[in-house]
Amino acid sequence: MNRVRLVLASALAIATVFGGSVVANADPDAVAQARKDLDRIHQESSAIDQDIIEAHDRAAQNEAKLKNLTSDVTAQVAKVEKLSAQLGHVGAVQMRGDSISLTAQLLTSSDADNFLSGLGAMQVEADRSTAGIQQLQVDQAKLTTLREDVDATQKQLDKDAAAKVELGKQYDAKEAEAQAVYDRLSEEERQRLAAIEAERVRREAAAQAEAEARAAEERASRDTATSPRVETPSSTSPSPSAPASSKAPKPEKQEEEPPASSGGSGRAQDVVDAALSKVGSRYVWGTSGPSTFDCSGLTSWAYRQVGISLTRSSRGQFSSAGYKVSKSDLRPGDLVFYYSPVSHVGLYIGNGKIVDAANPRSGVRVTSLNSMPFSGARRVIG
Repeated sequence: MNRVRLVLASALAIATVFGGSVVANADPDAVAQARKDLDRIHQESSAIDQDIIEAHDRAAQNEAKLKNLTSDVTAQVAKVEKLSAQLGHVGAVQMRGDSISLTAQLLTSSDADNFLSGLGAMQVEADRSTAGIQQLQVDQAKLTTLREDVDATQKQLDKDAAAKVELGKQYDAKEAEAQAVYDRLSEEERQRLAAIEAERVRREAAAQAEAEARAAEERASRDTATSPRVETPSSTSPSPSAPASSKAPKPEKQEEEPPASSGGSGRAQDVVDAALSKVGSRYVWGTSGPSTFDCSGLTSWAYRQVGISLTRSSRGQFSSAGYKVSKSDLRPGDLVFYYSPVSHVGLYIGNGKIVDAANPRSGVRVTSLNSMPFSGARRVIG
């Protein structure tokens, strides 16, 4: 998909040089249909991409879980074997004692106290044996549960491995479908498509800049209105000896914004700088740095650089990271999300642009905020 967009950008450059006459023969219906098809395919491939990311994330979690479970099983096996050996010894002693008739012991014993003492000792051994057997049963049940958990975890790992392969095939098929759409267009139609896309991005970038400027003015106006006023003395002010006037009423409490994180916009800019330092890095599914990334891997890695942990998937970040902000109020460092349902995330860097890990062909890039259908934004810092 990104390869198609790069070719469209090249076509736009040619159209700019030769003017509007180059695209005069373009079929408007063919161009419109191509735009519609490419937008649909891009959204579908983005959803598949997110499914791959989540399958990778589940696999990583289950690999760690399986490692811990395997260690627990080994320890539990050793515990059961040790207790079994101990019970075997106690049982043997008890069986030897039980083989002698208590009546015979009483008849042959010259001292009733010695007999009763021996009988008490045998009862203690019997009680210890019973408690040990019960503990062995508990430990064996725990071992069985651990082994069942290992089997279930391994099955989920195998399932996710198969899913990653299948989803990868689906993703490649979408890329091929997008290329086929582009190949059906004439050269003039390709240039016309590129010109339409560039004009759309230009208009939306201008509208975004205007909306952000308006939001900044409104924030400045609110800050001025709520800041404390310092009154200067006047001839009508009461003298120091005059009675103090009653206290002025407190201004109405304004609706509070969510609390700012420590460091404020400085930390947010650090997040942006971290992400921008990775522009040109490769896109690899299921990775979150330091040299390769997927879309949510880039955003989570950038925030880790300032000590903030985000959930791993773009869907999870959309539902849980920070708090919601409007598109007109975007600031550098905000998470920006695309498509419905959400299947892609980037990082707003200001001036109507984002940095994101797009796909395996383009890697980490800087692109327009409106290069994909915007679905929402969340602020983590500030």
